[in-house]
Amino acid sequence: MLLTIQKFNLAVLLVVLSVLYAIFIDYYYEQRDKMASVVLESLKDDMSELSYILSKTIENKEQLGSTRAVLDRSVSNNDFIAAIMVLDDNNVLLTTDPHYHKAPSKIDLYKEERSSPYNKLIGQKGVEGVIRFYKGPQLQTLNLLFLLDQEELATYFSENKTKSIFYFGLSPVLILLITGLILHYFLGKPLEKLRQFAYYQSEIPKAFRLKELEAIRASMVQTFQRLDSEKNELYQMARTDSLSGLANRNALEEYTHRLIADASRSQKEFAFLFLDLDYFKSVNDAFGHNIGDELLQSIASVIREELRSNDFVARVGGDEFVIVLHQYNSLAELIGIIERVQQCLTRTWVVQSHPINITSSVGIAIYPKDGTDNVSLMQHSDIAMYEAKKAGRAQYHFFTKALNIKVQKTIALDKAMRDALKHNEYELYYQPKTDVQTGAIVGVEALIRWISPTEGIIPPLTFIPLAEENGFIIELGEWVLSEAIRQQKRWSEEGLDIKVSINVATKQLLSAHFEKNFVTLLDENDVERSKIDVEITEYLFLEQNKNNLQVLKMIHDQGVTISLDDFGTGYSSLSYLKKFPIDNLKIDKVFVDDYNTPEGAVFLETIVKMGQTLDMDIVAEGVETEEQLAYLKEIGCNIYQGYLCSKPLPAEELAQFFIRMRDQQKDRG
Repeated sequence: MLLTIQKFNLAVLLVVLSVLYAIFIDYYYEQRDKMASVVLESLKDDMSELSYILSKTIENKEQLGSTRAVLDRSVSNNDFIAAIMVLDDNNVLLTTDPHYHKAPSKIDLYKEERSSPYNKLIGQKGVEGVIRFYKGPQLQTLNLLFLLDQEELATYFSENKTKSIFYFGLSPVLILLITGLILHYFLGKPLEKLRQFAYYQSEIPKAFRLKELEAIRASMVQTFQRLDSEKNELYQMARTDSLSGLANRNALEEYTHRLIADASRSQKEFAFLFLDLDYFKSVNDAFGHNIGDELLQSIASVIREELRSNDFVARVGGDEFVIVLHQYNSLAELIGIIERVQQCLTRTWVVQSHPINITSSVGIAIYPKDGTDNVSLMQHSDIAMYEAKKAGRAQYHFFTKALNIKVQKTIALDKAMRDALKHNEYELYYQPKTDVQTGAIVGVEALIRWISPTEGIIPPLTFIPLAEENGFIIELGEWVLSEAIRQQKRWSEEGLDIKVSINVATKQLLSAHFEKNFVTLLDENDVERSKIDVEITEYLFLEQNKNNLQVLKMIHDQGVTISLDDFGTGYSSLSYLKKFPIDNLKIDKVFVDDYNTPEGAVFLETIVKMGQTLDMDIVAEGVETEEQLAYLKEIGCNIYQGYLCSKPLPAEELAQFFIRMRDQQKDRG
């Protein structure tokens, strides 16, 4: 059981009071016995003196009457003597008071020796002495008796008791009262203040007079101040992004929660903006994360400066920012703020002497029509931001219900295509690659098809872009690579000399385990390396990754050829054709379709001549007419691919088609 300071002080005072009163009582009884001893000694002295006088005065009993005056004087001189008797055995010979004419019994005159002086004095009626005198030569004795005045004795001791109680009984109370006040002032009150300060940490107590308590108070004040400082610091850290100094997700949630409550009461809307930097990953890959971090700090500072004082901005991811705008009068004003922020980010940033250009994509959700809580506003603005990126980046896009439906379909498609891989719903089709001059099949391109048991064949354009966006392309690409290499091995064992081209996405090519997995597949299937061709796109060079050259060299060192797909549609550059080990250039269908225009013809002829100069084979995609084929022969293109020869076929049908075409070639030869 715990005691309060007041109860503890009270208990201490009660113990001290009890001890003091015990000492007082013991002292009182001791003093009373001493007083009784003094009275008894005084009576004995008077008895001795009177006995001596009477012994010298009388010579026989008949002379006792002449001593009455001496006896009366002795009675009057001692307040504790009521009367004096002279006895001859039990016969009263003389008394100073006629009221006392009978001698008391011996029992009333003597007490036990063990009795205290007080009990002896109060408990007996008189004090007895002896008168000795000589009658002639014979010694005579008489008894001298002092009868005690019990009322006077009682009054005497009562007065002394009253004085003792007054002086010694009240003194402890006064001492304890003063001590209690001192303890309360110097100890109890300060301790109570310390207790309240420890519990509530409200008002800081003033300095105490006691050194030890002051040391405790100062230590507590210092400790609580440090704890408050650390608490405030932790509070700020929990709500502040350490890199940019902007608010973080926690602060955003708190701010949005308060803003939604206010907007709900006032029936007002506000805009929730999700801003993402375009191609920021390329900055980190090209210059390093330290440059990227410094760029983020500068961008965060500029965004904060461009916004109004009542707007809110938070960094919620690597290069992702959320801006909350309210108190705008019109949609035009809102768009003006967004465009101003985007425009200020398009400047050339110089970070450690590196010039960097960057843009941003912004998705916008409006409260309450696009969401009524932080989660829905975040999701919908994020969806809108991705639509802005799909539209070409450096744009802004508003969230709509139609857009949301599209996203839900995308989520469903994501799950379905992952399940399809588990349920073996994918199949590889193969489209022949044909020599332009001879018409012989010189290889095939492996093309994935999703054959759903409920939807039928789902075109690659439906799910491949999503797979590249969400990273599933790595897992799916590994399946394609494995299946295509195994198929080439099966054809080889069947005596079919077919070179297989396999599309490898940039994310798959640059993934951590691609090199190891690729070499393992080649070794496990023991395929002829020259019969495998890897097709890449120009997006690989956009990544600006220092590992991409290393990966391509590894592929080429294995004896596998490399084709650059869709040449001319992306970020074509002669520099990377010279730098990277490219064996084949594939011309996209859009250029083949444009062969009969002056611009298109010049473009095709330029590519073919460039390929010949660089000792590369040129593959024209999407050839569907004899006119296109004739033109390709004319300009010296090596290989074509398209429906003019064959549409993509399942592996078994492709094998049959290959044999048929081979046999036709032999017959013509």
